[in-house]
Amino acid sequence: MFNTLPTAMALVAEEPQAGVIGFMTLRPDTGYVDHLFVANDWRLCGVARGLLHVGRDRMGQALILDVDAQNTAARDAYEKLGWKVFARAGEASAEQIRLIGP
Repeated sequence: MFNTLPTAMALVAEEPQAGVIGFMTLRPDTGYVDHLFVANDWRLCGVARGLLHVGRDRMGQALILDVDAQNTAARDAYEKLGWKVFARAGEASAEQIRLIGP
């Protein structure tokens, strides 16, 4: 992540009692989400949705990201948030899916 930060916008989600509970890095030139992380205890609480929403608002455009095709939990979560498949790349065992946000 250190190499990403010089060219990326970093958004951090904090909770007063718990501290940092998630973060996202975003490339301002393309709207590409490099990293999105939410602490295990805070998953399914809207943290990722909030980070993605703030990122989209700051960019003023739809965001894009890549997800491993085998990561069905992440794919399902993005689909529930309205993300759509934009492109696919790679072999079946290492396929990446590019998603575009709502």
